Amino acid sequence: MDKIIFFNMNQLGDLLFALPVIKAVKEQYPNIKTYSVIKSNLAELLKETCLVDKIFIKEKSLKSKIKLISEIKKEQINTACLFSESPESLITAYLSKIKKRYGFKTASLNFLLTDTVEKKGVPSLANNITLIKALGINNIQKNYTNIIKINFETEKQTDVWLKNNNLENKKFVVVSIGASKRRQEKCLQQSVWVEVLNKLIEKNIESVVVGAIWEKDNIEKIINKCNKKVKLFCPTGGLVELAGLIKKAALFIGIDSGAMHLAASLGIKCVALYGNTDPKQIGPQPLEKHIIIKKSSAKEITAEDILQELNKINLG
Repeated sequence: MDKIIFFNMNQLGDLLFALPVIKAVKEQYPNIKTYSVIKSNLAELLKETCLVDKIFIKEKSLKSKIKLISEIKKEQINTACLFSESPESLITAYLSKIKKRYGFKTASLNFLLTDTVEKKGVPSLANNITLIKALGINNIQKNYTNIIKINFETEKQTDVWLKNNNLENKKFVVVSIGASKRRQEKCLQQSVWVEVLNKLIEKNIESVVVGAIWEKDNIEKIINKCNKKVKLFCPTGGLVELAGLIKKAALFIGIDSGAMHLAASLGIKCVALYGNTDPKQIGPQPLEKHIIIKKSSAKEITAEDILQELNKINLG
């Protein structure tokens, strides 16, 4: 196998679940050329891993999809690993004349695949490991930690931001309130966050609330209800910038989200809040190093649930 292309899913957590697999391929075949098809907002973070030689960006227009097929075809890639089950991914791999196409049996267009494996539950690292083993890849890292590296420029920019906001390395907590637009059921009651942030203020523990630019207005409505001004970080430089800040934190508190998985991947201890999703399958990794608060619905999680766990942690 001299070339392989990975068709990634669209969410940050799903990308992180793919990284140990891509890493294992690189380690088993040091001279292999690796490619990835991915959304633009995830591309810079993937670059930081140095695991992929060339990245193709997914775009929505028909013209760009046709161009993508043409560009992949030019590379004469002989093997595809499809983490994504979307019809678009399978059609792209098929029309790109990739001879061997590995994916999941649960894909609606699985007849376009040459080799399939069973998938259990939702997208996860365990499922991705099952998939890559079908290609003869072994010795796969069982979690996604320490694969993403923060580059010097990002670290320097983060240090400047911390200094400007009177924060010290490993002396603050990152709090992630929001979820993606399609995952709003994962969000807690706003009053819960106000109570938790107020308690951190009372204990003189610095906190930084993080979120995407489009979440800024909603997050400000929450933090403006706090007893003291809480710092807000909405990175304009994307996920690499967010990773740079999280890496400097002492603790991460947040719902089941891409940001939570990013924190865990960077080795930051998480207080992870779960509703109806299963942390045993898609929890922060490795699971035993993190604190999980699980209820049947995220709306049932109270400030007391979170504060009880925080009281067990020495945050200075």
